[in-house]
Amino acid sequence: MCRAEAIHFEERRLKLVALLPVRDESDVIAQSLKRLLEWADRIYVYDTGSVDGTWEIVNDLAVIDKRVVPVIRKPVYFSETLVRRYLFEVARNDLRTGDWFARVDADEFHHVDPRVFIRERVGKLEGVIYHQYYDFCLLASEAERLAAAKAIEDERRNPIEQRRRHYIVMRYAEPRFCRYRETMRWGPDCSFPFNAGFVARARIPIRHYPRRDPLQLAKRCALRSVMIRDPVSRQNWRNPEEHHWWKTDWKQFVTPDAEPGLRRWQPGEELPEVRQQNHLKRGAVRAAQYVLHRYLVRWVDRFRPLDGLIEPMPIQDEVQARIVEAYRALEDQWK
Repeated sequence: MCRAEAIHFEERRLKLVALLPVRDESDVIAQSLKRLLEWADRIYVYDTGSVDGTWEIVNDLAVIDKRVVPVIRKPVYFSETLVRRYLFEVARNDLRTGDWFARVDADEFHHVDPRVFIRERVGKLEGVIYHQYYDFCLLASEAERLAAAKAIEDERRNPIEQRRRHYIVMRYAEPRFCRYRETMRWGPDCSFPFNAGFVARARIPIRHYPRRDPLQLAKRCALRSVMIRDPVSRQNWRNPEEHHWWKTDWKQFVTPDAEPGLRRWQPGEELPEVRQQNHLKRGAVRAAQYVLHRYLVRWVDRFRPLDGLIEPMPIQDEVQARIVEAYRALEDQWK
């Protein structure tokens, strides 16, 4: 970024756009969107085939707050590359160089305001922010207590931070925020844009709630099991039998109460700050990245193709029907 661009960026208001794919998140989507609206200037939503009322909740909130943009609901095979890329291409008209866009999920809750984090923790040249996950768990004792549908229904009246209190600090990290530039390209086989930005040292803390209660977890396992075993979908996976989507028993994802490293969080308390830097390249590689993003990246962008919108692969009707059938069987089981 040249000096003139840096001054221009500082003078105008920080803008943040969220890219949100969803699928059957009705137990948490309203809370997730309301939390995102605390900092996002726009939220673009791609529903990949919900059958549980998620899409209806999104549209209801869009009527109340125009910053929620329901882009499309279409049953498709989830692709980490194509679904988020589709949202990025749609959002381009809403972005200018120096704005930020965020990859977000319905089960992720930012523990600090990203606007404050960017202003206070991110350097002027840094353009990509990785997450620091605090992975909240469903404990074995909690799963036992929630064995009946009535118990789950009652608990879901409470916000997720009151329902799941125990977490594990994760070492694994992925990019979540990116400073936009008009020349950047996002390839159809990539989970983030080419040369997205110089990676920030600081990682933004996110509370992650992928295992919220037994019924939600069982449905997620059923969905992923159907997807990954489908012959069409399997073409997109390398060694699918080794992936966690292959597991069908939700109890495999329940955490023992005595799990090493397990910590308890009280809502309103600070989470312990973690300064992991395994997301950064070392030595000469990071120096080369600095030079690229300081002087060359816009020139390099010109050699990348601009592919435009590419639709993810649609799910066949019979596959969608199997998912609905699996959900109904689980709901009957929990009655």
